Amino acid sequence: MSPIPVVDITLLRGRSRESLRTIADAVHDALVAEFGIPVDDRFQVIHQREPDELIFDTGFLGGPRTADFVLVRIVVGRERPVETKQALYRKLVAEIAARARIDPENVFVVLETVKLSDFSVAGGRPFLPAHLTPEPGHEPQ
Repeated sequence: MSPIPVVDITLLRGRSRESLRTIADAVHDALVAEFGIPVDDRFQVIHQREPDELIFDTGFLGGPRTADFVLVRIVVGRERPVETKQALYRKLVAEIAARARIDPENVFVVLETVKLSDFSVAGGRPFLPAHLTPEPGHEPQ
């Protein structure tokens, strides 16, 4: 088991609450479908920026990118095979395009894998799945 993904969605200010939720739902549903994330495991932050606070190349390896640009950064605690990551990218972009009517060329995805020791999900305690919790008296030093 690895901790749930932590997702940052960054875009220009001005979308409706419904539009923001649609984009967030699309990202989450793609993670559930392609990474097998439990439906209830959801931690997302939406960052709305002013035009001079979100700077991006409109033609880098794709595009043209427009003011509809969406940057999705996903932090996960377990490495996945390349094929699984690529399936996530395709599903995520397709879901955002279909639901939020955002051109796929405007969706930029960054996937970052970190060690479990890089997570603390509550109370300042390190993340340690229940099945990996040491027996009393056998805690790591």
